[in-house]
Amino acid sequence: MRTSIAPCIYAALLTLACGGANENRDTQAAADPVTGIMTTPGITSESSGQGATASTSGDTADGSATSPSGSGVTDAIKFDVGENSGGVDPDPETGEVKGCQKIDFLFVVDNSGSMADEQEALAKSFDGFISSIQDTVMAEDYHIMVIDTDAGNSFLQECLFLCTIFPECEGYPCNMLPMPSGCDATLGTGLVKDPKDKACGVTGGHRYMVDGQPNLSSTFECVAKVGTNGDGSERPMEAMVTAVSALNAPGACNAGFLRKDALLVVTFITDEEDDGESNGNPVGWNASLIAAKVGLETSIVVLGLIGDPGQPNAVCAADQAEDAPRLRAFAESFTFGSWGSICSPDYAPFFDAAVSVIDSACQQFEPPG
Repeated sequence: MRTSIAPCIYAALLTLACGGANENRDTQAAADPVTGIMTTPGITSESSGQGATASTSGDTADGSATSPSGSGVTDAIKFDVGENSGGVDPDPETGEVKGCQKIDFLFVVDNSGSMADEQEALAKSFDGFISSIQDTVMAEDYHIMVIDTDAGNSFLQECLFLCTIFPECEGYPCNMLPMPSGCDATLGTGLVKDPKDKACGVTGGHRYMVDGQPNLSSTFECVAKVGTNGDGSERPMEAMVTAVSALNAPGACNAGFLRKDALLVVTFITDEEDDGESNGNPVGWNASLIAAKVGLETSIVVLGLIGDPGQPNAVCAADQAEDAPRLRAFAESFTFGSWGSICSPDYAPFFDAAVSVIDSACQQFEPPG
């Protein structure tokens, strides 16, 4: 079986690095049969909007500071705080506007082999989500960072490893592709390039987008389509915790992303349960995220798009996504936490509902002294 082995290696690489599209698909809140949105106990739809539905590399980001080519038309979004257009009321005596003035958005996107459609749905829903935030929530400054669920590109790592074993594989194209290193090979690092190593146009020398980012929609789409060549053993929760803790330290890969005086909005999207790949458990992940926000649990909004087989009125079939009780428990452990089905055909309703959750959290937000 050693003759004409290259095609076999190619298939093996895809399986090893990406995981099968239906691999590890397996288990209770009620889902809307149309939208697939799950409600979190203890948060009413009036206050949180639940019950509706809802989906960046180099050692420094400087190399990606150029905007993508195109017409030159910019769709940068600046949150408007003029005339108190959002839901935060000024103090009746001082006129001072209270609530969140800054929001840090973290998107944790599964980059395993079965996630192409879900990444597309996330990218399509982003415009409406951000526009609704602009219209509803008072904030004047934002950070937006996307991370994936493995360290570097495990497809390339597996490919190069196998090519050292099988001489027949020496001409395989992966030999000519760059191996990730430094921040690019670190789990939880903000992405600034697409899976083919092309800069997405993230400006400012950061691994996250900031207020005034040119071509925000297309830039987000570029980084949010994280590809499907990632490790099949996804680690979304470990990536999330690392992104806002160790990697947020001064001089680290994500330095400056997480701010004490900003509301943190975490969105994770994965079709697999995190049942041993990441270090820790739902209680520990909750505690780590709260610690990163200096102990202020209500300064965090958590949104999850996950598998729901086995749940009442499930949207996902058993071969579409794995049920995720641990990820569901993590989302529900927050005052402002909710989750929806990753198998929903359109994520816009989920994010529309999330806007009111974010608005409620923003109104109650008090920056640490």
